[in-house]
Amino acid sequence: MRLLTLASVRHSYIMKAFIKENTFLKRESFMDFGLGNGYVVIPKGNILHGKGYDEIHDLIPLLDANGGLTFADSVDSLKEWKEVPSGYDDGWVIGFDTAHSWDTLERWSEDAVMLETEKLKKQLEHFIKGNS
Repeated sequence: MRLLTLASVRHSYIMKAFIKENTFLKRESFMDFGLGNGYVVIPKGNILHGKGYDEIHDLIPLLDANGGLTFADSVDSLKEWKEVPSGYDDGWVIGFDTAHSWDTLERWSEDAVMLETEKLKKQLEHFIKGNS
């Protein structure tokens, strides 16, 4: 039986937001796109940990992130991403991208992507608080 401490319960609520620059498309490509993508690390023990982005949209139908969530994977499989915050080794990462037909670098600067990512994090935290 696992004993839950107050620290472990608190840690399951602490999410971290980060952005990663778009590197999969060249600026000279057929379309424009934003600076980067926004991600939130969900710690192990959180009820959203391990859920796919479609599952999260089903749980939170009004979730609002640019174009919806388009990414979900474990921190363990993202070892080459230097942007992932430390201390979340068993974390689960979800995110959105800024490579839709309506996305541009002017609209999705670094600051704009970070603001959208923080907004996503707050929505997830609000869902967690209401379902714990």
